[in-house]
Amino acid sequence: MTNQVSSRWANWSLWFWVARACVVGLVIADVSVAHPGPGLGGHHLVLLVGGIFAAAASLAYPLLERVGERVSALVLAAGVVGGCLAALVSPSSGALVLPALIAATAGASLSFPIAAGAAGCGLVTLGTSSIVVTSPGFSLLGSSLAVLGGLLAGLWRRQYVLRAEQAELMSVEAERAKEEHGRAKALDERARLAREIHDVLAHTLGGLVVQLDAADAVLGKTGDPAKARRLVVSARRLAVEGLEETRRAIAALRLDSVALPDMLAALADSVGRDGWVHVTTKLTGIPRELAPDTSLAVYRTAQEALANARKHAPDSQVAVSLTYGAAMVLLRIANDSASGCVDAHALVATGGGYGLSGLKERAELLGGALRAGPSQGGWIVELRVPG
Repeated sequence: MTNQVSSRWANWSLWFWVARACVVGLVIADVSVAHPGPGLGGHHLVLLVGGIFAAAASLAYPLLERVGERVSALVLAAGVVGGCLAALVSPSSGALVLPALIAATAGASLSFPIAAGAAGCGLVTLGTSSIVVTSPGFSLLGSSLAVLGGLLAGLWRRQYVLRAEQAELMSVEAERAKEEHGRAKALDERARLAREIHDVLAHTLGGLVVQLDAADAVLGKTGDPAKARRLVVSARRLAVEGLEETRRAIAALRLDSVALPDMLAALADSVGRDGWVHVTTKLTGIPRELAPDTSLAVYRTAQEALANARKHAPDSQVAVSLTYGAAMVLLRIANDSASGCVDAHALVATGGGYGLSGLKERAELLGGALRAGPSQGGWIVELRVPG
């Protein structure tokens, strides 16, 4: 990211260099015609050497980016000293522009202590040279202010570039975080879709297997076509209900409102019609609209618990209770011990056995808890979720 911002500044470096070359050229032309002018003796020689050092340091700043900070500091310090000497010797010209320009370069390209050291060399040069070189007081003051002003301008530019780099870096990080959030959200949605598809298929197909195995057991042992036909009809009804479950799942995935008590009542009535278990329902508290994920988790838990009761404890009494608390919803499904079955072993052998573990994971994602285990000779499933 820093390289991207630096490259943006690098695109302007050529134009900065051209502008700087024009300024340096104008200053040199002005110094050449001023009095005293450059020469080979006395103050003229000081002006000539100082001007050459200052001009070279001013125009060489693109090359300083390729060398170390120590070399850059020496070159710029020499340029500031030369510019200060030229400004002190030729106060009537524009020579003071040179030390200001070089001090600005030092402030923009070097760390603050080193840039301040380079500018300090120029100020020390002004102070010591003023003892030897007789010049008006305003020349010494103007040169000093030019060096300090150039240093402050360079430091401001350096801070501006750093702020630009940080702002662009934060923008890129924010965009990256947004992409990661979108990716995580998509993965969560995929996981949610997978859970819903699994639950619908596992319940419907598992129930079909139970009914068809029971029909096969009836035909194989008793040869009762009428009873086998009733089981096949029950299997067909279960398939139709599976389609309805798919529509409910799609409605929940679209965040449509889910009437939980009505859905539980319809589920209990459907399971009770099969004749394998006897289901009673109880509602406590004032029903309220819950989040679609919460309603669906409660419904899936009831669906899995009733399917397990029908499969593992046929002819048992199953009590389904739904309680709306102040800040939570409690679903409790309890059944007594199994008392008989057409072919209990065949029914127990069906199903994948992974439903409750998936429902426990779903409850934990919602900030709730699922408990399932034996209780007083039967089995109890208890789901507690915020809502």
